[in-house]
Formats: sequence, structure tokens, C-alpha cells
Amino acid sequence: MAEPCELGASEARQLIGQKRLSPVDLLESCIARIELVNPAVNAIVTKAYESARVEAKAAHDAAQSGKALGLLHGLPVVVKDLNATKGIRTTLGSPLFKDNVPDADDSVVARLRRHGAIILGKTNTPDFGCGSNTRNPLFGATSNPFDLQRTSGGSSGGAGAALATGMTPLANGSDSGASIRNPAAFCGVFGIRPTPGLVASKQRAMGLSFNGVEGPLGRSIADVALLLSALAEYDSVDMLARPVDSSVFLSLKHVDVSSLRVAYSEDLGFAPVDTVVRETFQKKLKTISSSFAAFDAVNPDMKDAESAYWGVRGLHILASSRKLYDQHPHDIGSNLRENIESVKDLSAQDMADALVQQTQTYQRFQAMFEKHDVLITPVANVLPFPHEQLYPEQLEGRPAGHYAEWFSLCYGISLVGHPALSIPAGLDPQGTPFGLQVVGPRFSDHRLLEIGQALESLFASYPDLAQPKPNIEKLSGASK
Repeated sequence: MAEPCELGASEARQLIGQKRLSPVDLLESCIARIELVNPAVNAIVTKAYESARVEAKAAHDAAQSGKALGLLHGLPVVVKDLNATKGIRTTLGSPLFKDNVPDADDSVVARLRRHGAIILGKTNTPDFGCGSNTRNPLFGATSNPFDLQRTSGGSSGGAGAALATGMTPLANGSDSGASIRNPAAFCGVFGIRPTPGLVASKQRAMGLSFNGVEGPLGRSIADVALLLSALAEYDSVDMLARPVDSSVFLSLKHVDVSSLRVAYSEDLGFAPVDTVVRETFQKKLKTISSSFAAFDAVNPDMKDAESAYWGVRGLHILASSRKLYDQHPHDIGSNLRENIESVKDLSAQDMADALVQQTQTYQRFQAMFEKHDVLITPVANVLPFPHEQLYPEQLEGRPAGHYAEWFSLCYGISLVGHPALSIPAGLDPQGTPFGLQVVGPRFSDHRLLEIGQALESLFASYPDLAQPKPNIEKLSGASK
């Protein structure tokens, strides 16, 4: 019989509601798994066992009494170390905040608690979430559960590794350029970058930016949908938010994959993608190409995406971190410092040009969904690389333009603000997970999850596409 910590979140929540699983037993199983494998992967950097045990006992008593239970009642959830958690250390992955204990939850964490989640701990992230390799000077690197010498991705790398190894049934993440999708892909789990504004947040410094989107990660589409149903909420203080019926995510209808019109692209027409990724992507697609009503190679007109994204990302970074840079220029990571220094002296016209390029790229991209239901790409331009390497410095045999260029397949989609799923699709040639990015029209998050669930089922029927699982016994041995 599976350990409670290995249960999917949806199944565990159902069992709790049926009084067949105690939140106390589920929590203790997750704690035992953390103690067993976290020393090897370094996914959870702050543990909240004491408060979680108090909350689990209260959740157990509430379930036994027959009280109305929240969507996430009794489920342990780990929270990214960028989100403020009342009474639980929140460091942003930086020594500057190593002793920071907030006196209030941010809006996302407050939502989790309101739906009955138990905050179990904080997951590792690059300092200030800048970059897609989870390592920082305070806690070090989070390792890939399939190869401890390689990166788990980022910036929600701790979340991805914790989920893959059964430390928790659910984890929150956030995503500017790739920060939910890359770690989900590298760790063999699921994640969605929702349409900006669906998960309302007060935390974005620049309210009309598509950057800084909050979203869920899980070990199945059903679990991602469950967490999104709790996170999706209208809040008038978020300039991108719009009214939403979050209950729709609790009901995913069956989709016949043979009815789907699928477009695919290796590189979105602009991204530098390593040959091994292109070859692996084509091999995966060949397995499923006959499953759909239409399956068409496309070449989106995104020629300006690189310069546009660097400009709009720069605006986002300046809005959120310029003061920090001015006060502590030598105490922040090189990724963040490089990003600020590359854009801080740009003219107003330079920034206006970037926004115009974004608008034009967005407008051209909409034609993709006149004839297709979804677009499929690889998630990452490269395979998981050694975590001691801050980022890949070579792409397609030439020097990388900057630290973020290697995840341009993801940030091209961030630029246009469309929802995007990361779905595991077996292993790559080096034995680490390979992920597919599935993109839908804007505001189609519910339909995209339905399609994602159909693809999840389809992939499970092929050995080379089935969701991979890390070797827990091997990880436990590495922890000793």
C-alpha cells in the first residue's frame, strides 16, 4: 500500500472528507518523507512542523465532527520562499532577509489557509526568484531528484523537487519567465502558468505587467486543478483580475483527443533550442502524432519576442527591485544585478519600443488559435544542466545573450500572456524528465486543464511518455 504522502492531493482530500484518512497521519507521512530525502535534494529550506501539527490535529477534529470542510482541508502545502507567511521565516533566498519572519500572510497564502491548507514549510528559490536554476547563497542548490548533480529548474525548483519526491501533495509557485513550467518539467510534475489576473495578487509592483503570475504545481492535472480552484479569486486591487467562478476547476470534462486540432513548434520561430531537445521533442511527438484531428507544424511570427521580453521584464524588475539594488548593489545575486544594470539606463523611447513590440507580437500570436485548440512546444531550450552552473552560457553553439535566454520558449509565452501547462512526457536521453508546454488561448485555463488531463491519460499509455518517478530508496541513501 502506498504511503499517505504518495497519495494525490485530490484522492487524499476525498479520503479526509470520508473520514478514512486523518490529516494527522497524512502530515506525519509527509514529515517522514521530508526527513528521509530532503537532505539529498534540499527542496524545503524552512520547516514548520510544530504549527503544522497543531493545525493537522484541528483539521482532524473538524473532519470527525462533520463540520463543513474547505477545498484543501487537511492537506499539507509547501509555500515558495518568496511568499510572506505569518510566523514562518520568509527569506527570498537572500542573506539580507535570513531572519525575516512576517507578521502577516500575503494574499495567496491567506487564500490557502482560508481553504483549509496546512502550511508545512517553505521551498527553495533563487535569491529574489531571479533565474531558473534554484540555488542561492543562503541555502545552496536544490538538486534534481533524478540526478542530484543537476538543477531542478526554477525559480519554483524547491516546489518541483518536493512534489516529485512525495514530501507534499501540493505546492504553490510563481512564474515570470518560466518559474513554474521549468521546474515542473525538470522534476516530472505538472504546473500551470495561469492567464495573468486569474490568481489575483497584491504583490505585483507594476499592476499591468504579465510578469509575476502565481499558480499551482501538483503530481497530476486533477491536483493542479484542485489547487487552482482555491487560488483563483477576483480581487479588485489586482489591475489584471476579472470576476471568476473558481468552482469550475473542480469539474474537468472528458476530452476526446481525436477531436483536437494541435499545432506544434520546436522554437516558436525565435528561441535558440539545443539539438538534443529538438530531437527528443520530435521523437515524443512522433509517438502521439496520429492521435489528433489535426497535427500541424507552425512557425509563429515572434521575431521581436526576445527584445520585447527583455524590455518588459526589465520594467518589471526595475519596479520591484531597483530600490534593493540601490541600497545593496553587492549583496544581490548576479542575475538580478545584471538584469537591472542592463536596463536601468534605457530611455523612455527604448521602453516604449519594447511595449509596442510586445503588443504587435501579442496581436500576431492570436491567429494561432483560429485553427488550433492548443500549441505544443518543449518546455525548456536545454536539458537539465549541472546546478553548479548558474545558467547555460552556450546556446546552439554561440554565447548566450543573457542569463534568461535559455528559457525563452517559456518567456515567449509569458510575453503574450497566454495560459501554459507543463506536462511530463517521460525521460530525456540523460535520464532526467522531459516536459511539454501546452498553450491555450487567453482565459481558456479551464479548457486547457481539460485538454491537459486528456493528454495526461494519453501519455500514460506509452512507456516513453509516461510520468517518471524518482528512486526514493536511492535518494534516502544519498541523504545519509
